[in-house]
Amino acid sequence: MANLLPYTKPHKTSRELCQKLVDQNLTIEDLPKAIKILDRCSYYRFKAYLIPFQNEDKTFREEASFDKANQLYEFDNELRNTLFRFIASVEIGVRSKFEQWMTEKTGNTFWYLDTSLFANSDNHIRTVSNVRSAFVDSKELFASHFRNKYFNEFCPFYRDLPPAWIAIELMTFGNLTKLLEGMTEDSIETHKLNRFAQKVGVKNFKSLASWMATIQEVRNHCGHHTRLFNRNLKSPTGIKRILKPEIDLVKHSISGGREEDQLNRLYTAVAAIQKIYTGLGYSDRLGPIINQLFVTYPVTNFVKKSMGFPERWTEEPLLF
Repeated sequence: MANLLPYTKPHKTSRELCQKLVDQNLTIEDLPKAIKILDRCSYYRFKAYLIPFQNEDKTFREEASFDKANQLYEFDNELRNTLFRFIASVEIGVRSKFEQWMTEKTGNTFWYLDTSLFANSDNHIRTVSNVRSAFVDSKELFASHFRNKYFNEFCPFYRDLPPAWIAIELMTFGNLTKLLEGMTEDSIETHKLNRFAQKVGVKNFKSLASWMATIQEVRNHCGHHTRLFNRNLKSPTGIKRILKPEIDLVKHSISGGREEDQLNRLYTAVAAIQKIYTGLGYSDRLGPIINQLFVTYPVTNFVKKSMGFPERWTEEPLLF
């Protein structure tokens, strides 16, 4: 408890919080509307959309306004809804195809319980335990049917768990990602998983696992309705290979005064989503949809760089 202080700050109403923002130099054009917005979404959720308009001393820049921050909030909401729809198809498609591929290549309907396929036994045990909890609690008819009629002979420790095509449907996106990331090099080679990755549009399996981890992170922000537009995300391995090299990516500074491509922002995640989505046989493109959001919410012009979107991003054939 050293150096910690008891929290004694009083609760503030939305009206009082609006006054606090005015005192910090923020323009509020319509006070009743601003109060209603904070009542609906909470000050601390909305606050994330005020930060891009602040100076280092936390006062607001002259051009800042509550309405502009709200436009950014609405933009992010529509962006999440758009990406969530594409991600749903990616998750379901990879989930289904991976299960079918592994079941066929291993000849084992319970392959996900085979510890020899996975590099880290502790991570694998945690994943299987999570799947077991979901299976035991599931009210899906396919789950209750198996529970009431069958057991598996493959794994005595988890004899109550079902075949992979049932288990895979009960896995969270996180469980699926852990399975992908956990495959051993020998498993990747033996079961031709690089070829599997290529069938869903990715050069190799390690890249696919990395991209799915990035997409899972985006999906979590979409699912929990948290700020997404300028998040730091996991960099998708090898993502530059699928982007048009003539389009300069956004740079960021690193040690020694040098600069390198910034690959841990939303733009590269969008590219990964689009590539797998297209690889699964879908034809819709994210580029026109996101570009229309930028047009609808012109306040976003100054945050595109923080999202990792290059100046010439509309020339990227992957997205258009």
